[in-house]
Amino acid sequence: LRTTGVQGDDISAMRIALLMKRYSLKRGGGEYDLVRLSSSLLKRGHEVHLFVHDIEGETDPKLVFHKVPMNRAWAPLKILSFARNAPRVVEESGLDFDVIHAMTQTFPSDLYWNGGGLQINWLRERYSPGVLSRAWMNPRHAANLWVEKNLFVPGHYRHIVSLTSMEKGQILGDYKVPADRFHVIPNGIDPERFNPETRQKYRTDSRRKLGVSDDQKLLLVVGSDGCRKGFPQLFQALGKLPSTLNWRLAIAGNDPPQRWLPSVKREGLDGKVHFLAHEKHIERLYAAADLVIMASLFEGYGNVIPEAMACGCPVLTTRQVGAADFITPGVDGWILSSCKNIPEYTSALEEILSLQDLDPFGWKAVQKVKPFTWDWTVDRLEEVYHLIRKEKSTGITA
Repeated sequence: LRTTGVQGDDISAMRIALLMKRYSLKRGGGEYDLVRLSSSLLKRGHEVHLFVHDIEGETDPKLVFHKVPMNRAWAPLKILSFARNAPRVVEESGLDFDVIHAMTQTFPSDLYWNGGGLQINWLRERYSPGVLSRAWMNPRHAANLWVEKNLFVPGHYRHIVSLTSMEKGQILGDYKVPADRFHVIPNGIDPERFNPETRQKYRTDSRRKLGVSDDQKLLLVVGSDGCRKGFPQLFQALGKLPSTLNWRLAIAGNDPPQRWLPSVKREGLDGKVHFLAHEKHIERLYAAADLVIMASLFEGYGNVIPEAMACGCPVLTTRQVGAADFITPGVDGWILSSCKNIPEYTSALEEILSLQDLDPFGWKAVQKVKPFTWDWTVDRLEEVYHLIRKEKSTGITA
């Protein structure tokens, strides 16, 4: 099959466009995925072009960057301007791409990667089911919903990758996309960084630095945007635990601590909750923790879950978090029906903290996620890329 982009002896090499607002070595989430995907594609011999607005940190000289204009003056304009400008800059580049891969909300594209969940479902979980009838009154919500709706209009995509079965079901339900256009491909972990050996290597020193004693169980939350991550509900649930349980909570992220200190004090948690800055070497905190908590109101995926499991740390999450797909409740982790159910939340925490040894759960967690490496993820994406190139070369329309 002849490529329309890269020339050479290797017919599998492709010219690929990746679309994302920011390329950053300092952030997690989608930016982290863009960095490691672009790097992996380069190593596999592809020509990679990044269409971004911002660049943070050093870049690989083999990557080709294209600046996408974006109006930053107002959140709705930021959303709308990138969504419309990114495809325009791709077209104006004058290059033929085998695959145009949108990793954020922009259209049209060959492949839309729904990695952050749906705005429509976040609004339902954050507010109430009836919020959608009023969401159009908020300019930011209206802009997000307009772009999201257009992502799934026939002709605006060829294929869609969702990271979890939860995301697939939501898109099928809300936007009626044909099921044969879908590919569920979880984000894989980097086994060189996230593995059970990190627990042996860093656990003692990391716990000492945090001031956690051997007889205490360390709970860990990773991430910013505490409202979405369920901080208020977590503090309520922890505040109702029996005083006989010996635990500490560490929160690693960019949320300012002063935002949450009143809630900590109100729930009687003074001295038990430690706010940490964003941790570059997050695997060291996974090694120190006995339980990672990702009980968000809503999370399209949640890289934290497979990362923590790969390091031998079990996870407590909710049905509203996509990466809960990895967990078998009571075997290698725990799943709540919702973080809003405080009695259930407290009961689960009490049960877990009462267990003498969580290591068996952690070991089973390691085995569960072991097959899902980042190379596995890129292998699956390349299969979709080749399918797209085949469709384009044979004239099959989007």
